[in-house]
Amino acid sequence: MQPALEGIKVLDLGYYIAGPYTSMLLGDQGAEVIKVERPEGDPGRQLSGFVVWNRGKRSITIDLKQKQGQKIAQELARRCDILIQNFRPGAAEKLGVGYETLSQLNPRLIYCAISGYGEQGPYRDKPGWDPLVSSYAALYSDQPGLGEPPTFFVLPLASYYAAFMAAFSSVTALYVQEVTGRGQKIEMPLLNAITLVQTSSLLDFEGKIRFSSWASRGPLPLYHLYQAKDDLWFFLALGNYGFFTKFALAVGHEEWLTDPLFEGAPFLIRPPQSYEVERIMEGIFTTKTREEWLEFFRQQDIPCAPAKRVDEFLDDPQVAANEMVVELEDPNVGTVRQMGIPVKLPLTPGKLKGPSPLPGEHTEEILGELGYSSDKVSELRKQKIV
Repeated sequence: MQPALEGIKVLDLGYYIAGPYTSMLLGDQGAEVIKVERPEGDPGRQLSGFVVWNRGKRSITIDLKQKQGQKIAQELARRCDILIQNFRPGAAEKLGVGYETLSQLNPRLIYCAISGYGEQGPYRDKPGWDPLVSSYAALYSDQPGLGEPPTFFVLPLASYYAAFMAAFSSVTALYVQEVTGRGQKIEMPLLNAITLVQTSSLLDFEGKIRFSSWASRGPLPLYHLYQAKDDLWFFLALGNYGFFTKFALAVGHEEWLTDPLFEGAPFLIRPPQSYEVERIMEGIFTTKTREEWLEFFRQQDIPCAPAKRVDEFLDDPQVAANEMVVELEDPNVGTVRQMGIPVKLPLTPGKLKGPSPLPGEHTEEILGELGYSSDKVSELRKQKIV
C-alpha cells in the first residue's frame, strides 16, 4: 500500500529546526513537501542537522519581501493541504502569507504557525529561540535542582517537541478537513511544547516531594549514573522497592533492607542520607568494570544500561533491529548516517524520498507546475524574485 500521507501536499515556509522538522515528519509518511527558502537559503543550512530536517523535500527560493514572490507563495498555498511556518508573530502577514489571506484563497488549508511564545500575551514579540524559551520555562533551572546553578540542554528540546506536536495537530486537522471540508489555523508555541514535557516537574500540590538537589548524574542515589572500575559509566535504575531488594541481596548487603540510612528506598531517600548512600554506591562500583557490572545485573534482573557514546549507539543492535539508522547519499556531504523513520505503519509504511535539497534546486520544476514558462522563470531570476 501507499504511505499514509501519499497525495498530501505540504508547503514548508519554516527555517532552522521546528518548522522543517515538522514537515520532515509528514514527508517521511509520504507527504510531498515543497520547501520555500529565502534567496540566500535557509540559515539552518549552517547546522549539520539540516541534512536530516529537510530530507526528501523539493526546494524553491522565493523573495517574500517582493509582491511577485508573495504571489508565487500564494499560488503554491492554493494547491497545498498543509502550510507550516515558524516566523515571529506578525511576520507572515507582512510577507503576504498570513492565515487570513491564504484561507481566503484555500479554505481547506491547514495553517500551522510555530512561534516562541504564541500570538497573544506579553511575550508575543520577544525573540523565540529554543534556549530562550527553555530558560523562561524553567527547564534549565529545574534540571539540576534547588540550590544548584541552571544546566543547559544541548538538545533543542522545545523545537523538537513543538515539531512533534505540530505534526500531530496537522494530521488531526486533516481528519477534520476530510469530515468538514474546512481547514483551520493551528498555533504551536515552543513554550507550550516544553511545558507539555515537564508534566511532573510543573505539578504543584500539597505534599509534593521536592528534591533539594537532582545532581547532574541523576535525581536519586538509586536512580543514578555511576562510574565503573574502567572509568566507563552506566545508569542504575532501581525504580521500585522490589528492584532495590534484588540489588541489596545481589551485592551482599541484605542489612540495607532494615538500615535507617536506606529508609524510603528507592525514591524517598533524602539529603543528607542520600549523599551518604551515593558515596556507598560509588565505592561498590569501583570494584568491577562496566561490562562486568552490566553482565552481573543482567543475570540478577536488575535494571541498568551503559552510558553510550553516539558512535556506539549508531552501531547498537537494537537500533538496527528498529531500523532507526539509515544511510542516504547527499550531494553536498556524501554518505550520511542518520535517523530512520520513527513511526512504523505496517499497512502504509513511510519511506525516505532522498537527501536534503540544494537551495532552490527545484525552483524551475515547481514553477513549471504552476504554469510558468522557462522564459518567465529566467525573468524572475533576473529580478531576484526567485
